Amino acid sequence: MNFQSFRQKLGVCAGVIVFFFSVVMTVQTDNRPQIRARVLHADGTPLVNADIYVLLLDRDFDASGGGSSGSTMQTDAEGYFVEPLSRDGEPQFYVLGVAYHGYIAKAPPFILQKGQPQVHLLLTLDENPIPLDRWRPNQVFRILEGFLEPPPVWVVNPINGHAYKKIYCPDIMEAMTLAAAENAYLVSINDEAEETWILGVFDPDSFWIGLSDFAKEGQWVWASGEPVTYTNWGEDEEYGGNTAVNDYVISDWGGKWQAVAPGNTHTPFLKEAILEKAHTPVKQMRPLSEIGVWAVNPANGRGYIKMPCKGLEDARDIAAAEGAHLVAINDKAEQEWLLGLFGNHLYWIGLSDAGKEGEWVWQNGEPLTYENWGAKHNFPRSTLSPEEKDSAVMTFVNGQWHAVGPGDLFWRTTKWAILEKTDMFDNSLTGKE
Repeated sequence: MNFQSFRQKLGVCAGVIVFFFSVVMTVQTDNRPQIRARVLHADGTPLVNADIYVLLLDRDFDASGGGSSGSTMQTDAEGYFVEPLSRDGEPQFYVLGVAYHGYIAKAPPFILQKGQPQVHLLLTLDENPIPLDRWRPNQVFRILEGFLEPPPVWVVNPINGHAYKKIYCPDIMEAMTLAAAENAYLVSINDEAEETWILGVFDPDSFWIGLSDFAKEGQWVWASGEPVTYTNWGEDEEYGGNTAVNDYVISDWGGKWQAVAPGNTHTPFLKEAILEKAHTPVKQMRPLSEIGVWAVNPANGRGYIKMPCKGLEDARDIAAAEGAHLVAINDKAEQEWLLGLFGNHLYWIGLSDAGKEGEWVWQNGEPLTYENWGAKHNFPRSTLSPEEKDSAVMTFVNGQWHAVGPGDLFWRTTKWAILEKTDMFDNSLTGKE
């Protein structure tokens, strides 16, 4: 039988042969290593039949290179999805992350063992959503990449000896909180040389810097307390963006500065900040709260300590267990002493008007003889009425106080408290016999 007769006998069956070969190739593709991942809500229930963004980063062990791949997928009825892996090139480790309606989750970095057909991962979505524009997937992948990147390191500027680090942060408030936690501050840019160095070391992308006129409208100051000796406002910022709500500053693409308000149309996707330390963080003193030492204020003989806590009620319970109370700040000198000792951060303090609306009193019963309320009482902007805000926090803006209530941003994010103890003649506090 010649080839022509063979074709005639096959007829339309030729199409089946082509389809058959396609199936064989598909099976070969499926034999590649895979990630089988399950996505859970914060409460532990599976995210089922949901469209998600998936980003996979691969990094060479010797830091010589790496890549990324992003895709949109759908979880199945049990919350699973499958992502193929490649083993080409040098040995690698992988980091996987997903985004769903602003919620983000990532798995710990992992490697693929030789001959391993599948990697099983579990990803739990964060409790607090990040506002994501679902119609801009490239932006989602960019945010995911910043979230997945390995922890940043400090880089020392040889010109001034200061150390700098780029961090991932959901917003400006979290950026300031993270800075305070590292005994650092959002970067102060004091001249063109410093700015050029920063943009050369870190990608010239948008990031938060430490310039603000939050404390006093129109008076721009650095978070470090340094004088403003240099500015680089963009062309549209002729007056420094000096409006009632544009209290913070970003370095936009290319290094030009722009004044913005948290939550406006420019900031939901801004997830990076530059931190700065005046001293190279090679060897740091441990904070008092970590070593459990009470510091005595020589002006009044009282003891103070900062303690981590889950929230206000937890802070009060910790204070009671220590035979102490949340701090009462009675004058400017005491306020400045506390800031000098513990640094700018978000702290619960012992002030409340829960007993009678508008009459603020200290937890220990002392009268209110000194006040340091922030100029903008409703910042961060709150949906609560004044009657619902019965407690107070001391903020990272010059120690200013703000009234808060359940659900407010500072209510959720304040995880430290300052405790005060009146009777310091108890030798157990100092460890002396």
